[in-house]
Amino acid sequence: MFKPLKASKIHTISLKSNNMTVLNCLLFSDLKQLAELDVRFNKITHVIPGVMQNLQILYLNHNDLIRLPNFCIDHYIKSAFSNLLKLYISNNKISNLSQFRCLPKLQVLILGSNLIRVIHFDTFKNLQQLTELGLMAVGQPLKKIEVGALNISTLKTLSLRKCHFDFYRLPPLALSKIFSFCKGLKSLDLAGNVINNGTSVLPVLLFPLTKLRNLNLQATKLNYLPEYTFTKMKFIKRLILNDNRIYSWHGPKVFGNLTSLRYIDLGNNLITIIVETSFPTSLLKNLEKISLAFNRFSCICEQMWFLNWLRQTNISVVSYPEKYYCTQPSNLNHVLLKYYKPTVESCTPWDPIWTTAILISAFGVLIIIAFVFFLKCNANVKNYVYLLRVKHRKKFGYLPIESSEDYQYHGFVVYCDSDRTWVHNQFVKRLENEEGFKFCIHHRDFVAGDTISANVDNFLKESWKVVVIMSNALAKSEWCQWEIDIVQERRRRQGRDALVLIMLENINSKSMTSPLHTLLDSTPYIRYKKGIGEDLFWKAVVEGLRKSVGHHPVSLL
Repeated sequence: MFKPLKASKIHTISLKSNNMTVLNCLLFSDLKQLAELDVRFNKITHVIPGVMQNLQILYLNHNDLIRLPNFCIDHYIKSAFSNLLKLYISNNKISNLSQFRCLPKLQVLILGSNLIRVIHFDTFKNLQQLTELGLMAVGQPLKKIEVGALNISTLKTLSLRKCHFDFYRLPPLALSKIFSFCKGLKSLDLAGNVINNGTSVLPVLLFPLTKLRNLNLQATKLNYLPEYTFTKMKFIKRLILNDNRIYSWHGPKVFGNLTSLRYIDLGNNLITIIVETSFPTSLLKNLEKISLAFNRFSCICEQMWFLNWLRQTNISVVSYPEKYYCTQPSNLNHVLLKYYKPTVESCTPWDPIWTTAILISAFGVLIIIAFVFFLKCNANVKNYVYLLRVKHRKKFGYLPIESSEDYQYHGFVVYCDSDRTWVHNQFVKRLENEEGFKFCIHHRDFVAGDTISANVDNFLKESWKVVVIMSNALAKSEWCQWEIDIVQERRRRQGRDALVLIMLENINSKSMTSPLHTLLDSTPYIRYKKGIGEDLFWKAVVEGLRKSVGHHPVSLL
């Protein structure tokens, strides 16, 4: 076909967007100077190999290939593409990856959007000069990455973007092996996969990758940031963490010594408060750009440092101020963060005049405190008695009816949006991090796209107990009352020990509803205590969550 052009110096041929079904490379053998061939957007199902010794770039993407082409000739002895540098074969129908052969100089391989479910051991072993590998959106989901599958010591850039691969379910040994054979990686894109609890997955997964420059963890369902993981990446320049469920972290332990970082994206998470220790000085000193847009900022006094920093910093703050809103308190909901301007005076927690007044009336106040202390500690005494009763019953061989091991979550937490800060920053953070519980939190765990009622129904079935955080806001919310009705049904079917009720604040008579009153009359609850008695409160909650269905209630209030 191209013999008349044998003496020509044609460098590039484009045959894209035709209806080709077969690519016969023999037709191009006479074009000795051909370096680039583009056959994208055809219907190619088969490739006939032919010697194209000077071809450097081959575009085979957006075709109908169901298997990898044969790049060898003479019974797999010689390469038909001995100088090929870049191969683009994405958006085909390839479901099984055989071992790549006869591509001795290949540097770039893009395989995205194929039907590959498993990446086998030593698939890329023979590609000894490969520096960039694109596996974007393969499998969907990608089911398995065998140990040694990424055995590519020369690899610098790797994309597993949108593979929906579940790193969270891999055992630690398997996690540690995934990237152990490509320690020279400089750019890694894991966006659109499942990591969930970053504190247990990321330190093991990323341990070998100390040379990373770019790391993308967008939309990986991260809820916590691991300590002392990013700090080992001395050359990291871009860190993408947006579209996750992150709401707090330990600044010095997470971002300490990241002097090379130039851009960090924490947009669209669950961040409410930014304090001075959130980002260490060593990080901010060299940072050029940061994104915190679309978070759920609380416009309260604790936000004062961040507000002052926003007004003074020379760092480029992406989408500020138009994408930075207050979400609480309710009277400031949807107000731009820049319009919230607390003063030192308005946020001063203590007035010296109050101290003088207390000293003058100390005797009378002490009497009142003693009386109040007795009333307040009444609940603590009952909680303490409960703990002794539970230990006594365990000592004499009480047989549990069912175990939390039968469920995915220890508890499904019912709470009002106004109480979210306490639930996330104290209740969940303390009990999940320190006690090992796992809770279903609708802001964090509900499946996007499903209806709220469907999410509630599905996750209740996966939860051993139901934890209800009671407050005036919950009593006033019609939606929360609907959840209370569901909780009542759970109690009728499984007994009152299937519920753990926590009274975050006293519910006034105007807010009290008939279903809530019935629930409080029929089921014991634990009253939240600050200061004296707080440790006993947490112990009672832990026992309430750990005791099997059938034990006595936490306290009779």
